[in-house]
Amino acid sequence: MTGEGRMANYLVTGGAGFIGSHFVKKCADKGNRVIVIDSLDYSGNPENLSGYIDRIYIEEVIKEYYPLGETYGIIQKIPRDPERSFGFPVEKVDFVENLLEKFYSSSNRVLLIMGNVIDRAILSSLLKGIDYVVHFAAETHVDRSHLFPESFIVSDIIGTFVLLEAVKDKHIKKFIHISTDEVYGETPEGISFDETSPLMPTNPYSASKAAADRIAHSYYHSHDVPVCIMRLSNNYGPYQFPEKFIPLMIIRAIQDSELPLYGDGNQKRDWIYVGDTVKAVELVIEKGNPGEIYNVSGGNEIKNIDVVKRILKVLGKPESLIRYVKDRPAHDRRYSMDDRKIRALGFKPETEFEEGLKCTIEWYRENQRWWRRIFEENKKFREFFDKWYKKERGI
Repeated sequence: MTGEGRMANYLVTGGAGFIGSHFVKKCADKGNRVIVIDSLDYSGNPENLSGYIDRIYIEEVIKEYYPLGETYGIIQKIPRDPERSFGFPVEKVDFVENLLEKFYSSSNRVLLIMGNVIDRAILSSLLKGIDYVVHFAAETHVDRSHLFPESFIVSDIIGTFVLLEAVKDKHIKKFIHISTDEVYGETPEGISFDETSPLMPTNPYSASKAAADRIAHSYYHSHDVPVCIMRLSNNYGPYQFPEKFIPLMIIRAIQDSELPLYGDGNQKRDWIYVGDTVKAVELVIEKGNPGEIYNVSGGNEIKNIDVVKRILKVLGKPESLIRYVKDRPAHDRRYSMDDRKIRALGFKPETEFEEGLKCTIEWYRENQRWWRRIFEENKKFREFFDKWYKKERGI
């Protein structure tokens, strides 16, 4: 992955989330060591790394809080869950450093620590000996950002700032910042935005990502942090949190429940399979130039209504399950990116949408325990779903 003789040490933020966990497993499979820091708040899930970790080290008390964390009330004691067999309390930063020493001297490839990127004290410890930082950690759902915008501002903007502050004096080889096509805002028909196009976000999520994107870019210029920014189109695949469009539609179809479709359903999105995204990240790590931005497009621009109909067809369910509901605020009609820049590095998506969608549907059909636990036990998921769909849209 690195093009070097030895394997590398990675710090992956948000590595228990959807795209992050896919990257972590691929990275570890190639012999690299990976330290994952993830808040495991609601969408981060240790089950996403099943087979790669044997226990999680939970941050309970870290003495040296970063001042912004205290200001915004982000740092909190995280109680140990007695039902988790892998809980292990972290009493102080020294413990983290001892833990890292044991990790690096062991044969283990992945270490997962429950912690928040807002906490510079723990980041400073985790960054020792790290070659590459891949920053996935973020709040990522547009719908949720309309209900809880403050968490997006803190996680996406302040979290990125704190991480860059912690990184700037470390001699890492590359910092990969994961951004989104939504920072460009709605794309008119007939054009595709390239990396020089203006950023015109239209919702709290995309605005927070645009801000983080620009902060990361500024640290390349101001502090020589070797930042590469990747703006991804819509991802889909196994382990995606059930709030998101494709998994939500699949799961509700499996349950023979109504599928809530915003407005007229003619909004267009460009879809890329998560495995192809991981390959793009690997490529930018190997060949990307610091200070550069890379659009990553799947080349599958499809209307939402057509995606839903394909899901129903694969599952053998009737289209009568489709329920048109009140549109979300400022719903962008279309996203489209020009990705010639990363293709010049050698990137080309390999998974056709039909193939990737069938694989994804099959995964959710065969792994119902994974998503049923989220539906039944994840309080933040239920809070969001009940407020956004049941109360506001009558589902």
